[in-house]
Amino acid sequence: MKLTEETVAQYGRDGFVLVPEVFSHAELKALRAALAEDLTARGPHQVLEDDDVTMRAVYASHARHPVFGGLVSSRRLLGPAMQLVDQDLYVHQFKINTKRPFGGESWAWHQDYPVWRDADRMPAPRAVNAAVFMDDVTEFNGPVVFLRGSHRLGSEASSRRRGDQAEEHIDPHDYALSTADLTKLAEVHEMTSPKGPAGTVVFFHPEIVHGSAPNISPFPRDLMIVTYNASSNAPRPSGEPRPEYLVGRDTKPLVPHSHPLEAAATSMAWAGS
Repeated sequence: MKLTEETVAQYGRDGFVLVPEVFSHAELKALRAALAEDLTARGPHQVLEDDDVTMRAVYASHARHPVFGGLVSSRRLLGPAMQLVDQDLYVHQFKINTKRPFGGESWAWHQDYPVWRDADRMPAPRAVNAAVFMDDVTEFNGPVVFLRGSHRLGSEASSRRRGDQAEEHIDPHDYALSTADLTKLAEVHEMTSPKGPAGTVVFFHPEIVHGSAPNISPFPRDLMIVTYNASSNAPRPSGEPRPEYLVGRDTKPLVPHSHPLEAAATSMAWAGS
């Protein structure tokens, strides 16, 4: 999959682009089955909501499940990501934000890059997020909201608010914008929320301001986010790095290929699953 020059220009202007119908229903079925299998592997890579029961996020599924492991090199994700960053890429982070029906809480207004800059010593925002809609995303189930064009402000809109935050998973609330700052930004930058059917992909810049509301609907909103970073931009930690499930260690450039999810989806369909 190759983005048009107009789409690349839109990304530079808006800080995100939406690409519909990237993955088929059969492929999504394979992804959901893989997620269900991966969730049985308990550990610190799983983050719960405040109720200590509802799943909030799961990290590094690509390191545990072959379906996700193959997906990160799919030319349908990696190809456009390489166009947008214009460099060779590796996976800095892989996570699935799992907003459960009536239970998926909000994600505070923030930028991604300041977290990676402070916690991981990533030198520059030469990265891109590829967000795959694993479910239909509507106005009802807590979609991500962007401030269009806010990535052009740089990384100063969002900064560390607390010094005692966890050194592993860092919640966006620790880097949340103040209500006053967000109000000023929203006067200049339009709030917009990309929505669409499952299989849609949104590529977004690591410095764009974004957040999401709780899922108050009876429908799930699982969002898989692959963060691709330039191999030349690998973190340079001054001390002990965060765990590998949060910060990828293999910085060799990925090579785009036809993702084996197609074969996995076909075999699952033949098995009647």
